[in-house]
Amino acid sequence: MPKYRLTYFNTPGRAATTRHMFSVAGIEFEDTRLAGEQWAAQKKDAPLKQLPILDADGHRTICQSECIERFVAKVCGMSGSNDVETTIIDQIHVTIGEMGALVIPYFFGEASKDEEKKEKLRVSLIDEKYPTILEFMEGLLVANGGGDGYFVGSKPTLADIKWSAFAGSFINPIDTDGKLKAMAPHVFALIDRVNEIPEIKAFKAKEQR
Repeated sequence: MPKYRLTYFNTPGRAATTRHMFSVAGIEFEDTRLAGEQWAAQKKDAPLKQLPILDADGHRTICQSECIERFVAKVCGMSGSNDVETTIIDQIHVTIGEMGALVIPYFFGEASKDEEKKEKLRVSLIDEKYPTILEFMEGLLVANGGGDGYFVGSKPTLADIKWSAFAGSFINPIDTDGKLKAMAPHVFALIDRVNEIPEIKAFKAKEQR
């Protein structure tokens, strides 16, 4: 029996990072995916009435995707080998969360229903909001051995896996003219590098069946 059960919808969304960390670490987990009607029936009993949630062996049910990710990163040995690495990882984790808050309206908010508003938001993100953030992330990655590896150390951590999962779903789709990629080439190359990790590649292939 798996020690961990992750409950979310049948979509990558806020569960992708956790699923990928478990997979890379080779830690068995129960990947429970709810359909809309199943969630409607269970929502009243869920902490904060939202997903994802993680049931951990011997622990209370954990909610909030970022808290789940930090917990699982520790379980999987992906939270850094010292305090400095852990802090760098946390900086990136928080920064990606801020990027998400900025882009979510493009996909799910009021702007998503109006093409003119969507384009205005997209241009604002690319020209005003994201350049400083990407410059910061590019600098952190390049500082670790030239930028062709990972944000810290020589193995993927929460920071790398979170960035790849997030950017693949929310950043690449808005970067239609390649401006963001040109601003931070190493950071965008990292997305593909993470996706080529055999365990993540196999997990994604299984999801698509």
